[in-house]
Amino acid sequence: MNQRYAVASWWADADEVTRRRALRLAEDDLLPEDMQRGLAMAGLTIVPLGRSGVDEGPLGYLQPDVLVDFLAERRGRQG
Repeated sequence: MNQRYAVASWWADADEVTRRRALRLAEDDLLPEDMQRGLAMAGLTIVPLGRSGVDEGPLGYLQPDVLVDFLAERRGRQG
């Protein structure tokens, strides 16, 4: 699946609260867990950042460039 299409699909299915939260993310913010899951389920490749402990999950998830670009476009349309 095309990564851009995966982001657009996630966006189309996201509720208004999730969309507003996504638009408030800075480029260097980590993805919230719920957004990471939704984006991964839509087919986007998400990269975890480090590990928080021996038996624990990652510290967080990096925003893929395709998501950063997509959100920047949406912010531009609002302004």
